[in-house]
Amino acid sequence: MKVKSIEINGIGGIGNLKVDFNERMNFICGPNGVGKTTLLECVAHSFSANQTNILKRNVSADQGNFKATIEIDGGNTESNITIADFDPNKQSRIVGLHQHSSKLLSLKVTRTFQYQPLNAVGKDVDKDTNTSYREAMHGVNVNEVKNWFVNRYLYSAHEGALTEQQLNNLELAKKSFSLLNEEFSFSKVLAASNEIMINTPNGEIYYEYLSSGFKSCLSIIFGIIKDIELRFKEPCINADEFDGIILIDELELHLHPEWQGKIAKILVQVFPKAQFITATHSPHILQGANPDEIIALASDNGQVFRRDLSGTKYGYQGWTVEEILVDVMGMSDTRTENYYQFMSSFESAIDNDDYEAAQMALQELEHLLHPENHLRKLLKFQLAAVKGES
Repeated sequence: MKVKSIEINGIGGIGNLKVDFNERMNFICGPNGVGKTTLLECVAHSFSANQTNILKRNVSADQGNFKATIEIDGGNTESNITIADFDPNKQSRIVGLHQHSSKLLSLKVTRTFQYQPLNAVGKDVDKDTNTSYREAMHGVNVNEVKNWFVNRYLYSAHEGALTEQQLNNLELAKKSFSLLNEEFSFSKVLAASNEIMINTPNGEIYYEYLSSGFKSCLSIIFGIIKDIELRFKEPCINADEFDGIILIDELELHLHPEWQGKIAKILVQVFPKAQFITATHSPHILQGANPDEIIALASDNGQVFRRDLSGTKYGYQGWTVEEILVDVMGMSDTRTENYYQFMSSFESAIDNDDYEAAQMALQELEHLLHPENHLRKLLKFQLAAVKGES
């Protein structure tokens, strides 16, 4: 199952917008308030039902609606939903393709976790259709992960207790600890306390003692594996064969830029058949994107639109972060006010052949510029030229 396109009219801050999706990976980017999360929520609500207070109609519209085109088993199906309410205290009644909600996983921004004592290992949560379409709106529950992992680990010692698919999913989860950093690995589960222990360069630690970035990544990977397994029991399926839709808001959350550049490739590696639709503010994530994977949103006079991008053969792999911020993400300024002030003073002094004023401005610029910035030499040449003329 894949989302082919969605057309949004009068929802949140979006007046009219149509977006076509890549069948594998999609990165939604743009400034704050442009509608990235609204776009994700419209996709999610296309698979839900009942009442929602998350989406609201545009203040200028009498009502809002969105129509998604979904490919299911080789054929196209449409979900058409109307949002009538703007009042925060009122909910809108929606009926989407909730019967297919098991193949839609939504991960919200709350993905890190604190220490969670596990006094007993509980049975699996029942992920029926009602639970699945509620989670389409409210997100996958990452707090279920520890119980699921410990349950599978303990029962894996008993022949026949787990299906072949459950054993495969457990091994996939174990390997996930090393995907971001090969110096980390799964160690064991302590029988006396049900604690998950991790090997690190500094010794063995509790699962919950990992960094926020590590836990955010594991919440995504483990949350997906866990929910796939709990939703598909008859028959069970391998998590790496899941061919549904995975929504992730703020993919880069808590991640160092080095890991931001890795996370999308890791997700595709672990779940090669899934379609990902993610929102991001990270140019480091976009550096690794293919040309047709970026959905760059912008706004002009209150109208949200998709920017046309000049994609190349290798996407944006050779672009600098600054080039992506300006030409892909639409950021107008990447320098500080001080930089522009001193640069303006320098250029004005050069135009007026004022060597002393240009020298003073250059001294300030040298305090601002990166030590290896090529502008240093260029500005000195310009200053030398003025000195030679005077």
